[in-house]
Amino acid sequence: MSNLDDTKTSVEKLKAEGNAFHTQGHLEDAILKYTEAIQLDQGNAILYANRSASHLSMKNYLDAACDARQAVVIDPSYTKAWARLAKATHALWQYDQSIKAWKRALETLPVISVSQLSPTDAHFKQQFEEGLKAAEDAHARQVSGESSNPHLVSMNDPSKMPWNRAMALMPELERTQTADSSAWVIVPAYREFNEGVQAMKALRLLPNRSAYGHYGALADITNGILRDRRVFHMDGANWLDQYRNQREFAFEITQSGAWVDGGVEHAKRQAENTLREKGWDTARKALAITVRSWFMRAFLEEGARRNARVATQFYGSALTLLEWGQTKWRDVSRDDRGAIFENTFVRGVRRYYLSAYLMGVKDHGDGSVYTLDRAEALALAMVKEVSDNWPRGNEEYVQDRGFYYSFVVYPRAEAYSTLGFVNMERAHACRGTDPETAMRYYSAAAEWYLKAAESYPEDDEFHFCQLSEDCL
Repeated sequence: MSNLDDTKTSVEKLKAEGNAFHTQGHLEDAILKYTEAIQLDQGNAILYANRSASHLSMKNYLDAACDARQAVVIDPSYTKAWARLAKATHALWQYDQSIKAWKRALETLPVISVSQLSPTDAHFKQQFEEGLKAAEDAHARQVSGESSNPHLVSMNDPSKMPWNRAMALMPELERTQTADSSAWVIVPAYREFNEGVQAMKALRLLPNRSAYGHYGALADITNGILRDRRVFHMDGANWLDQYRNQREFAFEITQSGAWVDGGVEHAKRQAENTLREKGWDTARKALAITVRSWFMRAFLEEGARRNARVATQFYGSALTLLEWGQTKWRDVSRDDRGAIFENTFVRGVRRYYLSAYLMGVKDHGDGSVYTLDRAEALALAMVKEVSDNWPRGNEEYVQDRGFYYSFVVYPRAEAYSTLGFVNMERAHACRGTDPETAMRYYSAAAEWYLKAAESYPEDDEFHFCQLSEDCL
């Protein structure tokens, strides 16, 4: 038997094992088997489509879409792969892409009357048409929602903007060396965010579908938001289009070689390949743009659309990749691996993931997807991680007070607040049947909320004094 025959036999064996694991519900094992088979036969569309199906079942929609795309590149007539791409992109609220994929799936079916279709193809046709209509309806709602974006602000009275109010305080704070003020948080956050926005607006698109502009806009925008979400705003109706051009019009992505359209597993594989073939200079940029792109997608879904499902998917993907990189490259210097693997950056992303997860608990309170137990575990882990890594004499914090608040004080305060919410909800749930237990939960909630409120600077809107009439 030739080596080619041996390889083919091994691929078929691995595929069969993957199929068996998938059928049994052992999805991670199935993915591993399909991955092993793909390493032997990278031109096999079925393997990518099967792995996409396993990722779909695990709700790993980024990886599912990535594998489905690869399958249709290899075989453009692959009906099931187009359908899986349509389902994955729909779940990611990428409705325009879902519409295209459903249409392509329909085009792969025989062009004959419905009565002449096989039962399988007739079922596919009905399923694809229903999916297409659902995507078209969702896309229409999405476009309508973007036209009334809550982050689109009027600049008629700039003095009322939080960043301008904070900057007005800075001369006196600097003169008196007063450290206890949220202005130290908001001003540097706004400056980074604004620098990124100005660079984004300077991007120029050329007739040949190329672009030129300033690399680094995405880093500044995300750094500003990670410092304080209150600085985020859209100062024009075309803000989102400008952002998409910067992020999606092949500028920073092309410049960096990022892997934003894949999921965590795809990014891991690409990172290892890029590092091996091109070194840290290239891998560092690609990793950073991938993580920051996922973060921004999650942030926009959370804030503009209040979509906890997609927000937690993208925040979670960014966080998983970051935690994997921290472990894998723990002995690699910051200069090589980049700032995104620093504890403070990872904590910043974790803070936003907790926020989106809590939104899911509030908006989908049946406990089927988002649970109080999970929210509590995330919050307690945040408190522990911050406490275990509490800064002592760190020069970066001394020179930048806002950095200390943004990446140490505020994350822990928000975790305290989450614990207050969890205990409050538990108290509400049992107050009718077990008043004594409910009172214990109410007492714990009050303690957590008070700890949170007392953590903020005195002039912050979340500080106890700003929430209590006694301080007014």
